[in-house]
Amino acid sequence: MKALELRPVSGRIGTEVIDPKLEDLLTDDDVRAELHRALLDHCLVVIRGLDPTPEEHVQLASAFGDPIAPEEHLPKRDGHPMVCRFDSAVGYKADRWHTDGTFRDVIPSAAVLVMRTSPATGGDTTWSNCSAAYEDLSEGMKRLLEGRKALHDQGPETKAVHPVVVAHPETGRPILFVNDIFTRGIMNLPPDESSAVLPFLIRHVGRPEFTYRHRWAEGDVVIWDNRSTQHYALFDFAGQRVVERVHVAGGPMGAHSLDLDGGSMAGVTDGPW
Repeated sequence: MKALELRPVSGRIGTEVIDPKLEDLLTDDDVRAELHRALLDHCLVVIRGLDPTPEEHVQLASAFGDPIAPEEHLPKRDGHPMVCRFDSAVGYKADRWHTDGTFRDVIPSAAVLVMRTSPATGGDTTWSNCSAAYEDLSEGMKRLLEGRKALHDQGPETKAVHPVVVAHPETGRPILFVNDIFTRGIMNLPPDESSAVLPFLIRHVGRPEFTYRHRWAEGDVVIWDNRSTQHYALFDFAGQRVVERVHVAGGPMGAHSLDLDGGSMAGVTDGPW
């Protein structure tokens, strides 16, 4: 018997927990294991109206690995150093497609976001399934991307190089791993070719058929696999919007290869991310 009742929220990404029980999500090992499995299978899990306390928020995140503190420059919730707090009243926004932290060698594996203050209208968040985006590329484009590596950059001391296509460390599914905010170019293509291919890939990831758009209510929780998704917070609202996030630790990427029609993509995922 299943520990959780789930239903899809869109065609290519996301599932919703029906009638969630907060205590079970925090303490029942079977429920937590199934929640983790749901995240791997669907890339994103929606839990409406859960409204965890900050302590419960961190405990919920521990179902997916070890919660990690936000980077020093990011705002925290007072008295809760593991909880990152984004408040539109102080000017924060992230209204372009991105995956968290790709400008570093190791990125968070997952994120748990809670809506604390929701505007009356607007302020939705959209997520895209980067595995689905890879699947729908032509075979010719897939072969062009074999072995390609891209520079991700957030400043002079925050740069990393990642494969353009990586294999998910837990599922093995290929992921198109470039994003609008942090990816600067494909390093092992001529500049003119990189400047043509990279914008196409970034547009491709944002195609509506790969996405789920969440209309927030206060207390909603959305959990996403940060390795296989991108997200975009719409800055289309008036008033205050406050969300709180807990990241889950990632790790260096092991050596994975992807087989295309008997061919090898060994080396595409031979670096940390």
